[in-house]
Amino acid sequence: MNNLESTQKVAVIGGGSWATAIVKILTNNLSCVYWWVREPEIKEGVETHGLNPLYLSSARLNTKRIRISNSLEEVIANVDTLVLVVPSAYVHTTLQHLSSNALNNKNIVSAIKGIVPETMETISSYIENHFHVSEDRMCVVCGPSHAEEIASERLTYLTAGSQNMDLATYVAQLFACEYVRINTSLDMKGIEFSVVLKNIYALAGGIFRGAGYGDNLLALFNANSINEMIHFLNIVVPNGQREFCSASYLGDFLVTAYSQYSRNRSFGMMIGRGYSVKSAQLELKMISEGYYASKCIHEIKKNYSINTPIADEVYNILYEHAPIKASLSNLLKIMK
Repeated sequence: MNNLESTQKVAVIGGGSWATAIVKILTNNLSCVYWWVREPEIKEGVETHGLNPLYLSSARLNTKRIRISNSLEEVIANVDTLVLVVPSAYVHTTLQHLSSNALNNKNIVSAIKGIVPETMETISSYIENHFHVSEDRMCVVCGPSHAEEIASERLTYLTAGSQNMDLATYVAQLFACEYVRINTSLDMKGIEFSVVLKNIYALAGGIFRGAGYGDNLLALFNANSINEMIHFLNIVVPNGQREFCSASYLGDFLVTAYSQYSRNRSFGMMIGRGYSVKSAQLELKMISEGYYASKCIHEIKKNYSINTPIADEVYNILYEHAPIKASLSNLLKIMK
């Protein structure tokens, strides 16, 4: 166990696969991890069998170090640090009933890979604007990572990003264990947008794969996607010290684009094979962040002069019902 401050109490908010994996990680370093889940059956499954019966059931959990509850207010009141891991599509509905001062004096760690669709804000901006939490009390955690590999304790590298390096270092201590290494970064906003964008591009790559294209074309397409992501970040979140070839940007992009566990890739493959959006969502049974991210980025980019033809075509396919063959043909014309 790392030498963490005994007075610090930490909670995980969310009951999905990534939330479950994070609870597993944190119990390596903390004697007590508070955990809020919406579903009573998850609470019962964890308390009775030491696993989440709905998500990532392969992860064995140390129940002696977990205090699980269906009361969000109760969990928040008991802790100093909140790790938010609900899908971005549910952030607003999960938190909107809290008072505006409910998060006062809390550290907020976002492990959410999306934008709040109701307000078109990144998670840090949403927390700052709705709960008046300053940016120096916020941190983001990103991959490359998939919950399934955490469950089997396969070595994974994460990044903690915050404009407050002391907080980033503390979060790194929380997450570091035998099978997790973690770096720190000051580029919180850049990382937030990067994890949103890579979901869109992984979904787009899945569409190409589902439509029958092979590895040769996908390698070219992903190279173009990376360039588009860099272009977007340099305009929306300028940072001359950002290293795009590091784990939190290129690494996270690659694992989402190629991994068998990638929901966005899987969702895109269904679309490429001719599934409707609704049918793909029903079959996947889990949230594809890239679907919601596509609309959010489409709206956000209206405030900037940004050329994003790949993200534009994904939006057209998902929300404007553009013919897939025509959209992919448009993208092939710009590939370099």
